[in-house]
Amino acid sequence: MSRHNISRRGFLKLATASSVAITAGITGLPSPLRASSKKEVKKGARFLKYDRGVKTTNFCEMCFWNCGVNVYTRNGVIHKLEGNKLNPNNRGHLCAKGNAGIQSTYDADRVQSPLIRTGNRGEGKFKKVSWEEAYKYVHKKLNPLIDEYGPETLATFMHGTGEPYPHMLTLALGSPNITIPAYSQCLGSREMAWALTFGTGVSGHETYDMANSKHMMIFGRNFAGSVQVRETEDFAEGLARGAKLTYIDPRQSESAVRATDWLQINPGTDMALALGFIHVIIRDNLANMDFVRKYCYGYNELTEHMKKYSPQWASKKTGIDAKTIERIAWEFAKDAPNVVAIPARRHTRYGNDTQTVRAIAILNALMGSWGVPGGIFIRNKVPLNFPKEELPDAPDARRADGAGKGEKYPLAPITLGRTNGIYKATLTKKPYPIKAWLLYGTNPLSHSSIGVNGIYKALDNLDLIIAIDTQFSDTVMYADVIFPESTYLERYDAPFVQKDKTPFITLRKPAIKPIYDTKGCFDICKGIAKEFELDDWFEKSPKEQVEELSQVLSEEQMKTLEKDGVLLFEDVNPYPCASGVTPDFATSTGKVQLYVKDLEEMYKKQGDEFSPMPIFKDPVMPAKDEFRMLFGRTPHHSHARSQNNWILLELQDDTPVWMNPKDAKKMGYKDGDMVYLVNAKTGHKSDHSERLKVTNRIKEGAVFIHHGFGHTTKAWTRGYEKGTKENWFVSDGVDPISGAAAFHNGFVKVVRA
Repeated sequence: MSRHNISRRGFLKLATASSVAITAGITGLPSPLRASSKKEVKKGARFLKYDRGVKTTNFCEMCFWNCGVNVYTRNGVIHKLEGNKLNPNNRGHLCAKGNAGIQSTYDADRVQSPLIRTGNRGEGKFKKVSWEEAYKYVHKKLNPLIDEYGPETLATFMHGTGEPYPHMLTLALGSPNITIPAYSQCLGSREMAWALTFGTGVSGHETYDMANSKHMMIFGRNFAGSVQVRETEDFAEGLARGAKLTYIDPRQSESAVRATDWLQINPGTDMALALGFIHVIIRDNLANMDFVRKYCYGYNELTEHMKKYSPQWASKKTGIDAKTIERIAWEFAKDAPNVVAIPARRHTRYGNDTQTVRAIAILNALMGSWGVPGGIFIRNKVPLNFPKEELPDAPDARRADGAGKGEKYPLAPITLGRTNGIYKATLTKKPYPIKAWLLYGTNPLSHSSIGVNGIYKALDNLDLIIAIDTQFSDTVMYADVIFPESTYLERYDAPFVQKDKTPFITLRKPAIKPIYDTKGCFDICKGIAKEFELDDWFEKSPKEQVEELSQVLSEEQMKTLEKDGVLLFEDVNPYPCASGVTPDFATSTGKVQLYVKDLEEMYKKQGDEFSPMPIFKDPVMPAKDEFRMLFGRTPHHSHARSQNNWILLELQDDTPVWMNPKDAKKMGYKDGDMVYLVNAKTGHKSDHSERLKVTNRIKEGAVFIHHGFGHTTKAWTRGYEKGTKENWFVSDGVDPISGAAAFHNGFVKVVRA
């Protein structure tokens, strides 16, 4: 008889036996609740106690949302991570990645000591050395390069809370070539468009008040599959309170399945749809004219400009019915001002991304959603004066990436740089040779925008690659010297001060001592700087910066911060427009710019792409036997850093290729077939086959895979070659305004394995 086939008599016997066992207590585990003597109570009481252990406060670094974490240790071993209920970033909750954070520390595949390469680059042959040997190696190799080519020959890539230290080191050495991939490989176009319109960016901790919204119009931002806990909660809360959701995406993501209206748009036409909405709003007098008259610049120019972008025109471009466009524009306006139109976070897509987000920003302005509940809240600063950190003077040398005033991308901020520009400069040796890279927590082989051949050729042009990391990423395996960083659970970092709806300070303290021969990024950079006699720039360690807080906080505030791990500053106003306070807009006109005067000269010289108001241009299209390659994050992984974490690999360890049923039928493919992707431009074929997922959740003419997989480092015993690496198939285009990458104009062929 099957173990599942239990007769009624057998079930009653089992139930009776279970009842007896519960009543009597399992042998060795007496129930103190049913004890008949004090002796039995004392014996069983230990089973009612839970030893939480020693608590330290921290903030998570499994992604860069930086959720508050309480860390519990017993006998020097971490046994539990728990969300800090007082931290506004996560309110006590952790996502799958945050809960898997312990494994990032107790991973035997970590970089465990300083290493110097002994074999060929990428071969994985290194020798263990002392810290002093590693520091001296950098000086021995880098100093001659600086003498020959100048300090600007060094380019630094940074991603993580330790960024201030390689930044300081690079400036002290005299190089201007500092770049943060989060700008040009992710949210740069979005931030620039928002700043051109409202005078400030959305920020890494976005300012959408979704929990109180009546209508969320989302252009491909997948909050239900997000890396940000608070935003996911606010998204769900808004829906629970009855908010409408208009979701716009060629793919039906985790968010799209929750939509009131999912608009399965043609890829690359988001701007056209936004312009269609704007046309209806202006044509039918649906704009919030009180807000427009008080705070906006260029409404008359916008009115004239939008006449050609009718719903019928937008329908032909987007594939969305004109009546649907009109209906949704009316519904959105009806719920104003408590509405919000939201662009994607990673807006490196089609090369028109700054102007696309400009159109979305204008939608918000016309609704008057700025500074009101359910719209866009205003971030507030922590009201304290912190000691200003002295930085080395900005180097005189010209940047290599074309960012900054007087360069090809004059609006691109030099503080963030153009990572894609540094890749290209290293490859072409123009405007001058880049001969050394310093990598802090970055992996160019998993987010390159210059193609499979280009990135390897760029690496070949380097005489020195320095890596500071916790793990052996694909690019770290090409390094000449590797400095092992302690994980976020093993180190101090500077106090985390967040400008937000409710601004706050939080602390990171080590829960345990480093279990391997590792150091924090501060100590690593100071050790390198010392060899160049530049360590005077590294005066205050992160621990000393934490201790320094007592100089700016009251005794009571300091006690609260130490006890709770977070200090909130709640006497702020995130909704100035709703409360009658005139907001400040740091634009050149001092108003919300529907028409951007700052672009006028560039428009005259360089054409429509720099128009003060968005002008739609048709996206480039794949050939008949090709597909547009789209990619996005999975909820279970962040970036390309967590695919060796066994806990998260249990949730997802591959990247099936999504294809529309109509496309599959034309090609004679069926669900579950094994296929390869082939780059239509370079001919590069994926390293191994992937499972085909035939689904209506992806638009015809496009395929989709998840980001961050396909790692080639054999040092990852679990994540090696899991899934397909999407950046071998993306395009190498550039947004002309922001200088950020444009990944989604890459085309592939799908061939049977």
